[in-house]
Amino acid sequence: MADPRKNRSYNENKVVTILGPGTLLRGDLQCKGTIRVEGTVCGEVTSGDSVVLLESGRIQGNVTAGQVIVGGEIVGNVSAVERIEITAKGKVVGDMTAPRVSIHEGVLFEGRCTMKPGPDPAASRTDAPASA
Repeated sequence: MADPRKNRSYNENKVVTILGPGTLLRGDLQCKGTIRVEGTVCGEVTSGDSVVLLESGRIQGNVTAGQVIVGGEIVGNVSAVERIEITAKGKVVGDMTAPRVSIHEGVLFEGRCTMKPGPDPAASRTDAPASA
């Protein structure tokens, strides 16, 4: 049986959810599409597509997605089905798991890096509506 992850393509440019600068979210954030974080999240972030963390963005919690691009700071573990990229101003304090990892020169990375596919966020996501 073919691996369904091989047929999936992730698009960091097709943003579905934006957490703007100056915004603080306490709790878990789940989305089927791409999430762009410019503010702060204190909780888990899960995307069926991509998580793009800009320079002003901060995440204190685990991140799971198809691909993760880090320009800000993550304190937590990062798992991706396809790839993790830490850009020049990115910081990750935690373990990373992905088949492809790109770490630009001069970044802060403290943790372990395992190069194998991370868990598929689409398979573990629940589609139950959030409670108020």
